[in-house]
Amino acid sequence: MDRILLCRSLFNASVFFARRVGWTVVIGTLLLSNASAESLTDGPVVGAVTDSSAKVFVRVSGPGAVYLEYSTDPNLRFAMQSDVVYPRYRDDFTAIIPIDGLLPNRTYYYQVIVDGQPALSSLSSFIAFPPDDVNTEFSFAALADVGNSKSRGAPSYARLTMDEPRFLLQIGDWDHRDPQTLDEMRLMHREVRGQGMSSGRYFRDFIANTTPLYYVWDDHDYGMNDGDYTFPGKADAIKAYREYFPTPELPNPKAGIWQSFRYAQVEIFMLDVRSNRDPNTEIDDENKSMLNGENIDNGQKEWLFSGLANSTAKWKIITSGVTFNPTTKPADGWGAFTTEWQEVVDFITANNIKNVLVLSGDLHSGGAFDDGTNAGVPEMSVPHSNMNMNDDHPTGITTHTPGTWTSGYIRGPENPGYVLVTVETNPDKLILEVKGVSGDIRMTETLELDD
Repeated sequence: MDRILLCRSLFNASVFFARRVGWTVVIGTLLLSNASAESLTDGPVVGAVTDSSAKVFVRVSGPGAVYLEYSTDPNLRFAMQSDVVYPRYRDDFTAIIPIDGLLPNRTYYYQVIVDGQPALSSLSSFIAFPPDDVNTEFSFAALADVGNSKSRGAPSYARLTMDEPRFLLQIGDWDHRDPQTLDEMRLMHREVRGQGMSSGRYFRDFIANTTPLYYVWDDHDYGMNDGDYTFPGKADAIKAYREYFPTPELPNPKAGIWQSFRYAQVEIFMLDVRSNRDPNTEIDDENKSMLNGENIDNGQKEWLFSGLANSTAKWKIITSGVTFNPTTKPADGWGAFTTEWQEVVDFITANNIKNVLVLSGDLHSGGAFDDGTNAGVPEMSVPHSNMNMNDDHPTGITTHTPGTWTSGYIRGPENPGYVLVTVETNPDKLILEVKGVSGDIRMTETLELDD
């Protein structure tokens, strides 16, 4: 009887065998599929990028060993390797993988390795951020308000990549299904970025493989229409968000998802306008807050004021899931919190904080702009991405009170799109463009740096 010696490699699922045939020994290799190997089911998505580090989200089909190989070489020569992580059932088999040792302004290519096997058919990439103290020209994009139809695409996703933004802001209502349970929240995050929805496939195919993402919810992706801190699913919403999104350090991660980051001479402050918000129906006085309705320690308002006052960035950009202009949509925007809105505007004025811009969502507009006359500071309303809106609505947005905008507003039903912000130097200025799905420019505003 012939004897066969088998030796399995844990790394490449090969089987080496030696077989004695008379006086001859035949040595060969069988490449076997590893039936127990896990696979990549969602991601990758990159975020929290700095001039030396980044974080990458992945989700796999079950418990396994996952790591990244990354390099400035498109063939991954001289690749560095992240730490190995082991996604767990309790986290829905997701993982946020940190990578470091990056060089500023360099393009990095990376592969996801799952149980020893490459998981991507082609490499993903991103560009490391520049140092904070440089003055450079670049652009970034902002999106808001995605519909929850599984068959409706989002061609604005494809178009914005042609502008080569260095990063993408998604400022809320990604989509509108109001998930109530942890499983529903996780499913929503998977579908809006992946195979489960047409718009998700647009995101996966055109954005996720090259563009860092920064995202904060509004009400319909938080889980409660016109939601606030009383939402019973708040803890689950925060858990699902932290599982699925690679974020900068969250100042108070158990309480909410507000966050900030910097790219060169621009600092972005992304507000969480839901998880610590008082109910809209409360009396609008000094006790009513959108930012810290629960009066917690290390709260969002304290963080925002401290961040604005101490920022050394030339430009300070605030994102708000709801309209900052209090003349607009007073039932659920800052118009329902005018006392606190005035407090924010007065703080900016009293502390001589210049060059502040608000990017807001929720109107489902085709774009709108106010120079600060009505909003208190300059504000641009980001158009919806792909909402199925009623063409017969008298205002063409989500409120019967469109308010006053110095440059007016564009109706939403026929005008999905995005905002492109271009940061220029010599002289320093911001060029704000509302763009449609074909790249048409519907509105352009320029903010000159106030020294």
